[in-house]
This record gives sequence, C-alpha cells and structure tokens, in this order.
Amino acid sequence: MSGEPGQPRGAEHWLAIHDDLLRGLAHAISNRLATITAAAGVLDVSETPDPRFLDGLRSDADRLDGLLTLLRQLPRRADAGVEPMLLTDALQSAIRLVEEHALMRGRSVATVLTGDVMPVRAEPGAVLHAMCVALLAAARLGTGAIVAELETVGDEVCFVARPDHRGEKPAEDLLEHDVSAIRWLLTGSQGRSAPLTDGCALYLPTLQASRRRPG
Repeated sequence: MSGEPGQPRGAEHWLAIHDDLLRGLAHAISNRLATITAAAGVLDVSETPDPRFLDGLRSDADRLDGLLTLLRQLPRRADAGVEPMLLTDALQSAIRLVEEHALMRGRSVATVLTGDVMPVRAEPGAVLHAMCVALLAAARLGTGAIVAELETVGDEVCFVARPDHRGEKPAEDLLEHDVSAIRWLLTGSQGRSAPLTDGCALYLPTLQASRRRPG
C-alpha cells in the first residue's frame, strides 16, 4: 500500500487514532477489572450474596468480554482479503469501538439508513477502521450526537458521519489527515473518501459494481 501520494501521512494518522482507541479500551477494561476484583472480595466474605449483586457481577463480566472482543478488532491483518459484507454490520461494530474514545464520552451515534443499503466487497477490518476514523472526524467538527448515514448512490455505498451541531470554526486541517487515513485503509477495497463542510464521507463500490471492475 505504499507509493501513492498521501499514503505515509494516512498510515501515520491511522496509527495515532489506533493508539487513542487502544488507550480508551485499556481504560475501560481496567475499570471493569477493578469492579470485578472488588466484587470478588465481597464474595469472599459473604455467605449469601444478594442476587442483584450477582446480576451486576455477571453484567460486568459480559461487559469485559465485549471490550476484549473490541480489542481484538483493532489490529490490522496482513493477510486480510476482500469479501462480501454489509456496511450496516460494520457500522455497529465501529460505533461500539469508538464509544470508549475520549471524543465520544457522553455522546451518542444516531444511524440513518436511506433506501436499500447494498452489500459491498471489501476488507472488513479496514472498513471498520475507516468508519471509526470518519466517526471521530465528525466528533471533532461539532457537538451533540453524531449522525451516521448509509445510502446506496448509483454503483457506490456512501457512508457519511457528521455532528448533530456543527462547530463555529471551519473544518480543521486534521480532516484532510482523516481523509488520507481512510483512503489508505480502503486501498485494497477500491474505496475512496472526501471531506465535507460538515463531516466526513467514504464510498465503496457495491458488490455488483466491484464484480464488473477489472482485476
């Protein structure tokens, strides 16, 4: 994936975002472990623990298991290949992955699906990471909830992330780095990206369109 303009910058920017996501997940895992450890101490001295306490412990264990699943989605697979996939599924995973990022604390993501969102042929891990970049770009551009939109437009599936309330400042230079990172991530999936005045967009050819393309 080297040799094209903007790719070194895109890879470097993704690594910075990757580290931020890793820090957020590590913090959340540490909190869950502390809670479970404290609960284990209570169980040691309690002959008949309250069922509600046990339910809370199970909930924390489930939450920890979910965080570990997200952690496993962060590394990029060197042997990853393209395959049919639905961006609706990738979006849900991306939302869960960015939830622990500092920019997303206290903020929700509203999903908007317009019409039939067609399947694509892409690298699932790369698409997941690219969506995370777009969601975090939107978070920097304004306040309130993030609106994540999916729509099939011609031969492409379009994903747009934008803040519910646009900030007063113009789009910062970081948005260009976000776009470069998305382009780098989606190189093997024939995807592209573009900055918007109020957000960030990425585009992938539909499964049918990708089958018509040479190579």
